[in-house]
Amino acid sequence: MRATIIIIFSLFFFQSNSQNSDSQKAIENYLESYFKYDREIIHVQFNKNKYVNNEDIAFKGYITSKNNTILAENTTNIQLVIYDSQKQIIQKKLLFANKGTFEGGIHLDDKFKAGKYYFHFFTNWMRNFIEDDSFVQIIEIIDKKGTYNFDTNEPNWETAEITLFPEGGFIINDMINIVGVKITDCNQKGIEISDGIIVDSKSNEISRFQTNHSGNGIFYINPYINETYTLKIKSDKLNISKPLPRIQETGIIVSYNNNLNGQNLLINVKTNEKGVELYQNKKYDLLIQQNKKAILKEITFNNKQTNQLVNLDKKYLSNGVSSIRLIDENLNEITERLIYNYGTNKSVTSLEARTIANDSIILFGKTDGILANLSISVLPGDNICAGQKRAILGTFYLNTYLEKPEINNYSYYDFENKKRKEDMELLMLNQSKSKYQWNNIKSNPPKMKYTFDKGVTISGTIDKVLKPNSKYKIALFSFKDNVYEETTIDEQNKFKFENFYARDSTVFILQMMDKKNVSVFTKMTTKVSSNSSPLYLSSTFDNSNCEVLKNPNTSFAFADSKTDPSVNLNEVFVQNNFKKEILTNKDKMSMNAQGYKIEEGQQGTVLDFIARHGYRTGVDFETNDAYIRTSYNLNSSSSPVVYVDDIEQTDFNFLFNFELSEVDEIYIDKSGFSDNSSRGVGTIKVYLKKGGSSNKYFKAQYYSMIVTNGFVKNIEFKNSYFESQKEFYYFGTLNWTPTIKIKDNPNFEVKFPKGNQKEIKVQIEGFTPEGQLISEIKKISVL
Repeated sequence: MRATIIIIFSLFFFQSNSQNSDSQKAIENYLESYFKYDREIIHVQFNKNKYVNNEDIAFKGYITSKNNTILAENTTNIQLVIYDSQKQIIQKKLLFANKGTFEGGIHLDDKFKAGKYYFHFFTNWMRNFIEDDSFVQIIEIIDKKGTYNFDTNEPNWETAEITLFPEGGFIINDMINIVGVKITDCNQKGIEISDGIIVDSKSNEISRFQTNHSGNGIFYINPYINETYTLKIKSDKLNISKPLPRIQETGIIVSYNNNLNGQNLLINVKTNEKGVELYQNKKYDLLIQQNKKAILKEITFNNKQTNQLVNLDKKYLSNGVSSIRLIDENLNEITERLIYNYGTNKSVTSLEARTIANDSIILFGKTDGILANLSISVLPGDNICAGQKRAILGTFYLNTYLEKPEINNYSYYDFENKKRKEDMELLMLNQSKSKYQWNNIKSNPPKMKYTFDKGVTISGTIDKVLKPNSKYKIALFSFKDNVYEETTIDEQNKFKFENFYARDSTVFILQMMDKKNVSVFTKMTTKVSSNSSPLYLSSTFDNSNCEVLKNPNTSFAFADSKTDPSVNLNEVFVQNNFKKEILTNKDKMSMNAQGYKIEEGQQGTVLDFIARHGYRTGVDFETNDAYIRTSYNLNSSSSPVVYVDDIEQTDFNFLFNFELSEVDEIYIDKSGFSDNSSRGVGTIKVYLKKGGSSNKYFKAQYYSMIVTNGFVKNIEFKNSYFESQKEFYYFGTLNWTPTIKIKDNPNFEVKFPKGNQKEIKVQIEGFTPEGQLISEIKKISVL
């Protein structure tokens, strides 16, 4: 495949070269080796980026193949590590991905105090590569008990900093140089100015510039080597200056014009008059490259011209960021420029919202994305919790190639932003280098040590002496989840189930079986593990301790929670429907026992039921075992004697998610007189419904385990309660729909309750099987 690609490029662009030079062959080999293995890229859409501390955080993730820009299906295991503002780990979670997408969320609790948090998503496969392709989302938690000051739109002027980006990394004497300017505060918030100037040592104005909303600008200068130059900004809010770098005697710069008519890209490799003499008879390779897709062109200055022009049809460029590198005869990089190609990106969704029957809003959508997989967040029009505008296109086409990610990147893809291409040009200029550094490509190809993670491993050791060559096996099952698997026992009495989908809080039953499939009881030790190791939060990501500025004139005080939740009723009718329960097993209990008939439709687990009737229950996370303990002595570890269908149970794990729907009767005797073997903290007897699916499992001896390091169970997202409509408009969520699958009909609908809002904020992200990215952030009037 590689040879085919290179030949095609050579035929189209380099017909004058009958064969590639040795240096070009070496470059091709470097690229092939460095980008041989595909990489995974993650984008995660959150329903918003600020949350009151009693809300649900919800998100949907997309994983793509970098080489093919399609949803990646090799990995099922997504690691999520949550850090606080001090970069201390708060939580770790294992998320399950299916066919390139995953979803999840968190019920906020007391562990999350007010402040900033980092949600870090990554896969095991990513650890093979030097470049960081993980995804980090910053969220803010708001304390509902306090007064919240809104963020100011103003930058932190006192911390303004200027960074200069000469086009070739340096400014060259006696030629026109293009220099990028970036002005940001300590939070990397862009500072827009309109009155920047460049002056020489005699305060003569040499050039003038301005910056856009992202703080990016550009100026032109034709300097002299013995002169010094200074950038100055003086206004009511900002008074700052910065000396320009020392002028270089000569050098080579790569420039380009990406705005020619049609689809042409003009690349200009240029130097000054001294450079033409110095670089005579030297050959350079111009490399235009994204991943291993590359175009090569030999450059020389033999024609005595200071400018060497290369005209290229942009249809051969990949979508997104490419590097334009100049490589010398020793295969060292002279300079690098980044270029962005919008390619075939287009707007593919239309949205309309209508009020239905005065109590609901329906969001009508239509997409051109065939078989698209979408996620949608809908917020009230006045909501202040979605200030960060992040697009899936910005993750997969932009940030994956930048050394420092551009977080608020939606404006570069917003078709309503008429200057988006101009803004992107400035962004590309104001980059010192790409994420993929040439020295790494040349000398440090990836060493593949880590695999694509699929599921977890349940492993264990049996506590029983076995005869040599015995034919025992381990059966693992969960009748509730319809799971049954078998594996062998090795010579060290060990066994394992690999690539297994095990969800947290699932109870699995394990039994040792002989060659006749007869159960043989034995004690076991078990554990759940995955191959993933920590991938630490990138040291280049948001290392600032700078606080976000708040506007003291725009604050919000939350209402006090209602202390009396009662509701006045006009009339109360009392009807006696008492029906005496017929307890069929009460004669087996003492007179101190309390019997309970489990009614049809009664919800919950047996362990929860026991907890509501005088005992403490839970899971000991050191041993991964469920427990039942007395409630009157918190220091006691004694347990009642528990029977299921008159068979004593020494393992309580099975009761952890054993549903009451399987149960006929439960008897609880705290005195223990119902059982002569009671250890003094009571007797509990459970009787199952006749013919139930679980009866047979309690008649055989087994070992059980509760999964505590498996895949986290997805939350059912719920809107939180707010005391007033104004609170909800500022902080609430109207709707979160993590998955909409477009099939034959391109139209879709999302329905949610209506307030009095006249406008809503909608964010749609999505992907099609062909790799079409979908990203829309819009304000929509409610009709």
